[in-house]
Amino acid sequence: MFFGKKDKDVRLTDKEYKSLVGGMSKKERKDFDRRQKEFRRDREDDRLDAWLDFEDDMDDMGW
Repeated sequence: MFFGKKDKDVRLTDKEYKSLVGGMSKKERKDFDRRQKEFRRDREDDRLDAWLDFEDDMDDMGW
């Protein structure tokens, strides 16, 4: 679970996750899962961008 925090991953056990989403309607749970996927994708994009910037910097330094 990411909960939209850019600087920190919040990990939940299966039991904690079930407790969190157990009271949600199907629509709420679907929206929650969709947002989690978006957060995960954004984090992956941020990591990729940072790596590409690092490689560009290394290329500029002649490594």
